[in-house]
Amino acid sequence: MSSKDFHVTVNIVTWNSEKYIRDLLDSLKAQTFQGFRIIIVDNASTDRTLEIAREYETVAIIKNSANAGFSRAHNKGIEMALKFWEGKSLDDRFIIICNPDIILNNDCVETLLKDIWQNKNTAIAGPKLLRFYEEDGRMEKIKTNIIDSLGLKIFKSRLVADNFAGEKDAGQSARQEVFGASGALMCARAKALEGVKWNKEYFDEDFFAYKEDIDLCWRLRNLGWSIAVNPLAIAYHHRRAGANANSSFLQRISEEKRKPKIIRFLSIRNHLWLIAKNDFLANYLLHMPFIFWGECVKFLYCLLFDFGALRAYFSALRKLPRMLKKRKYLKKAKAGPADIRKWMK
Repeated sequence: MSSKDFHVTVNIVTWNSEKYIRDLLDSLKAQTFQGFRIIIVDNASTDRTLEIAREYETVAIIKNSANAGFSRAHNKGIEMALKFWEGKSLDDRFIIICNPDIILNNDCVETLLKDIWQNKNTAIAGPKLLRFYEEDGRMEKIKTNIIDSLGLKIFKSRLVADNFAGEKDAGQSARQEVFGASGALMCARAKALEGVKWNKEYFDEDFFAYKEDIDLCWRLRNLGWSIAVNPLAIAYHHRRAGANANSSFLQRISEEKRKPKIIRFLSIRNHLWLIAKNDFLANYLLHMPFIFWGECVKFLYCLLFDFGALRAYFSALRKLPRMLKKRKYLKKAKAGPADIRKWMK
C-alpha cells in the first residue's frame, strides 16, 4: 500500500457481503476525490467477500476470526486509521463509515468532505441516502428515487427514525442540521471521535450491532458537536429492515413481524441502553408520559406477537450498571437538556 499521507479513510465492515462489495468498491474507485485509504474489517465471511476485495490494490484488510459485530469491527478500523495518523494532528483527518451495501455517486465523498471541512463544529456529515433494490433472480441493482434516510429524527417517546424514509425524493438540496446521521454512510471528524470514546470504544461494543449509530450521534450532541446532512452528496442503500417515516401503527406491526428475531432483540435492548446512557434526567422526567406509552406498546407487542423477545429486557437489565458507568461522560456535557430537547418532536 502507498505510504502517502492520506487524510481520509473509508472504513467498511463486511460479513458475507459478496453480493454488494464489488459495486461499492467500484463506486469508490470512480470518486472524483481519491485521497483516501480503504479499510475493510471482515467479520469471518465464508463467501467470496475477501477474494473480491483483494482484487483492489488500495484496500487494507483486517480479518476477524469470528463475527465481532458492527461496533467492535468498526472500532478496529478506526484504530487502524488512527495508527496511520499517529503523532499528527487530527484536526483535518476524517473517517467515512460505510456499509458494504452502499453505492456512491461519483462526487459523494468530495461533497461530504467539503461540507465537514468548511463547518468546523460538525462532527458528522451525512448524505442523502436513496434506496436500491435487486432485480429478482439477477444481480442487477435498481436505483430508485425513494429516500432511505436524510438524517435521523428523535421523538419525545425516544423513538428514532430516518427522515423522509420511504418517501419520493423531492429534490432536497439545502444542508440541514439533524439529530443524527445514519451509520450506513457517515463522514466523521476523527478529532470528534477521539473526544467521545469510552476507554477504546468509539461505537459502543456492548450494542454489538443496531442503534450504535444513534448512540454515537447522541453522545456527540451531548458533548456540543453538531451533525448535518448534505443532500448534494447522494448514495444508494439496500436496506433489509426499517420502517417508513409515515407508517401507520398497523404497518409498523407488520414491518416488525418481518424483521429477524435477532434484530427485534437488539432493537429493544439497545433502545433501553440508549436512554440509560444518554438522556438528561430533566428531559426524561419531562417526557415520561410519552416514553412510558411507547414502552408499553412495545412490551404489549412482545406479549402478543413475540414472547421470546422479552428476554431483551432481562439482557438490558443485566448490563444496566455498566451503562450507568458509561453515562458518566455527561459530566463533560457542553449541551444542556434544552439544547437536546429541541430535537425531540
